[in-house]
Formats: sequence, structure tokens, C-alpha cells
Amino acid sequence: MTISSKQNIITISGNIKSVAHHHAIVQEIDRIKEEFNLIKIHLSDSISITSSVIGYLCKLVNLGHNIELYVTNRDLHTLLDDLNLLQTLKVQQTTPLR
Repeated sequence: MTISSKQNIITISGNIKSVAHHHAIVQEIDRIKEEFNLIKIHLSDSISITSSVIGYLCKLVNLGHNIELYVTNRDLHTLLDDLNLLQTLKVQQTTPLR
């Protein structure tokens, strides 16, 4: 997994599957949320997301932050739909960023 950001946009490439990935994502979001209330997260080509990351994103929403989650993988979008998170995390299916 690789993570990059510019202003309030975080781009994550690869699968999110380890504790180290969770920590890297939380660290990047924590840095950005100090300056921006709206955080846009692009999951480029990820087929999975850990429950700890989902929980952290939901916590941020409950604290009043606006999260927009853009996913390229249809199965991941379906999973988030099955978990009833499409509205909470403002999930949108999109094409990969170039």
C-alpha cells in the first residue's frame, strides 16, 4: 500500500490489510483534519479495507468531519453498501485517478 496526499485529498493505492497500513492512514488523516473539515479519500485499486480503518472513518464522521470515500473496485463498493456505509462515508464508485 502507498499513500499520498495533497491538501485535503488522500490517495491510497494497493490493498489496506495490515496494522501498519491502518497507522499510516490514521496518521495522514490526523495531519489533514487539523486544517480541513472535508477529507476526500481515493482508494485506487484497493479490494479491501480493514475494520479498524472503517471504524476510524465512522468515528471522524460522528465527531463532525466530512468524509468522502471514492472507490474504484466494484466489490469494495458492494461491501461498503452491505455494511450500510454508503451514506455515512459518502461513498462513490469512480474510475482510477491518473
